[in-house]
Amino acid sequence: MGSRIRENVKHFFECFCELVPPCQDKEPWIIQQFPDKYKDEEVLKSVPKFAYPCKLENDVIEHYSFVLTDLESKWTFGFCRHDPKAETAIVVLSYLPWHQAFYKFLDTTAVLMHSSRTEDLREFLTAVYNAKLGEPGKKFTVSFNRGESRNLTEYFNAVDAQNMMIIFASMLYERRIIFVSKKLQRLSACAQSANDIIYPMIWQHIFIPVLPMSLIDYLLAPIPFLIGVPEEVFKVIYIWQRIRID
Repeated sequence: MGSRIRENVKHFFECFCELVPPCQDKEPWIIQQFPDKYKDEEVLKSVPKFAYPCKLENDVIEHYSFVLTDLESKWTFGFCRHDPKAETAIVVLSYLPWHQAFYKFLDTTAVLMHSSRTEDLREFLTAVYNAKLGEPGKKFTVSFNRGESRNLTEYFNAVDAQNMMIIFASMLYERRIIFVSKKLQRLSACAQSANDIIYPMIWQHIFIPVLPMSLIDYLLAPIPFLIGVPEEVFKVIYIWQRIRID
């Protein structure tokens, strides 16, 4: 019997799926996939069963893989990521048995699914899907977002190294963190970057990159938060706090 690994594989992955868990009498199902042109119905029908093979009670992020065998005895590998704090699971299908690479891919994808830019996920998946696979022993490199991060550039220009370390430590200790700026672009960029820099961790508490006046009461929340406050709003807060204290 020949190798069960396909030769001349063209794409890093064949299909990415997001799935909803079973609920009462409903089986798990796929709510989105990429690319849309992937039409192997037998494989897609099997994915929910392997993504939720039994009742899951994990309290930490869990990665695992499964294998589907076609009529030619060739394997399709499935790599799954379950996050107990997420409402869905994500799965990537590939002909390549690169477990560690796909677990990192799923972690990156999970972060982008919570991005403020709704197009980030599809742009990333498109970039990876269209990237040319390297020869054996060579690096596989994907250029995403033109290789740049405008948020990080803004962050590095606005915040010095010492304050970056203070912000980083404050996020790890789950403190209440406020950014203040008169420029909304800088404000949101700094809040988003602070969140990005703790990758692969994700800020789980209140996260408002730009606080509108109508949500000013959020600053009284007795729980951790990461909030960007426009300077004009901050001036009102300062006066308001003095009045309340007096």
